Amino acid sequence: MNYTDRFIESYVHNGGIGVLIELGVSDPLIVKSDAFRQLAKDLAIHIAAMAPATVDDLMQQPFAKDPELTINKLVAMAADDFRDKIIILRFVRWSTEVQGPLQPEPPKSPAVIYNLRNPR
Repeated sequence: MNYTDRFIESYVHNGGIGVLIELGVSDPLIVKSDAFRQLAKDLAIHIAAMAPATVDDLMQQPFAKDPELTINKLVAMAADDFRDKIIILRFVRWSTEVQGPLQPEPPKSPAVIYNLRNPR
């Protein structure tokens, strides 16, 4: 399926955690709906809270707002509601928290994360 329209949502939690998530859909009208924008915001908030390492990890996690649902099921239900396929293309999460005594590694750009997931 060709994802002709892409949508980027951002979320910053208390100035200490930042998330960018890119979603793909084939119908450009979907990204204009309030329901789709709420889905994107909910996914960004979930990433901020749960810190998944990859898109695959994210898809398997229980949804923070409703642990009965996985993210995979949440996205599938939204796709059914919109009658279109929705895909999480990539995301990046930044945190100001120091992870140990050494300086933390600078955050990777979304392009680097994409290339790490999809080596040539």
